[in-house]
Amino acid sequence: MSSGKVEPLRRQTRPSVRYDGGVIESTHSGRWVITPVRHWRYRGRSPYQVIDVGDVDYLGTCLFLDGWMQLAAVDEYVYHEHLVLPALLAHERPERVLILGGGDGLAAREVLRHAAVRQVIMVDLDAEVVRVCREHLADLQRGALDDPRVHVIIGDARDFLRNHSEGFDVVIVDLVDLMPDTVPLFEDVFAHVRRVLRPGGLVVSHGPDPGPPLHEGLFMVAFMKDRFPHVAWYKAFITSFGETWTFVIASDDVDVRSIGASQWQAATQHLDAPPRSFVAEAMPAAFLHTREEEAILERIWRQEPGATPPLGEWEATAFDGATMERLQELVGFSRPGPERR
Repeated sequence: MSSGKVEPLRRQTRPSVRYDGGVIESTHSGRWVITPVRHWRYRGRSPYQVIDVGDVDYLGTCLFLDGWMQLAAVDEYVYHEHLVLPALLAHERPERVLILGGGDGLAAREVLRHAAVRQVIMVDLDAEVVRVCREHLADLQRGALDDPRVHVIIGDARDFLRNHSEGFDVVIVDLVDLMPDTVPLFEDVFAHVRRVLRPGGLVVSHGPDPGPPLHEGLFMVAFMKDRFPHVAWYKAFITSFGETWTFVIASDDVDVRSIGASQWQAATQHLDAPPRSFVAEAMPAAFLHTREEEAILERIWRQEPGATPPLGEWEATAFDGATMERLQELVGFSRPGPERR
């Protein structure tokens, strides 16, 4: 029979864990995030960037570019479903799809889930990213880049758009984040995107966190509002990114906010399986935002003084096992912790 006495909790000592390395990234909230990498699968450099693929506890295989987390096996589908599927579901018959960027092949995988898709053109600048991801993310790609409907072009998205005359039903802009040095890139890309959209076509892109303190994702929404009459945005929390992410759908002809719940649900019959990370019939609610968010967006769009996010330069880097070991020792993670009473 129990005496009713509660024994104090004691923290179990943990053996020191050895890692092959890690990455450290600055965040939009003024913090630094360290991700230990258990094992590096690939470390290399292309003419454009540093490419690393490694295994991370709980997150699985991860892709890093210039030290920035690009995807994690455990939740990459959340990002890629939100980027791709709403635009496909909102289109009556998305037969031709253009992906700008997306060299990991996972946006293409999501596009191929729609039965109406007949052709996918993916344009990525970095051949080495495409090669490395073919080899090390093959289980996530599920053969997407080898599908006969997919045509991979290595080149600059701007050059492709200038020289391409055929139209697309959906354009997916999966390029770098909108930052001070990439604004000219986005301006050039979107100057041509409207020309390659078929009537009824939609374009979708992404941005960082729309929330405080910087509301950076809303800059992407305002950017699209300057260029298209119909713009809708929604968001999703990406655990491996550690923040909420912004997604924006725009069109000259289609206001996706007018699509009803039953239409969204009915459109999922064209997919090989229902979305895993969102409920299609709940999309009308996803396009609703608080008065504060809408007011901040309006101020950013009007470029009111002090309203535009600073879009500051953030830093990230990958490092080796010896550096990770020193960090563990410095913060005490490699030493047994004290008993808690």
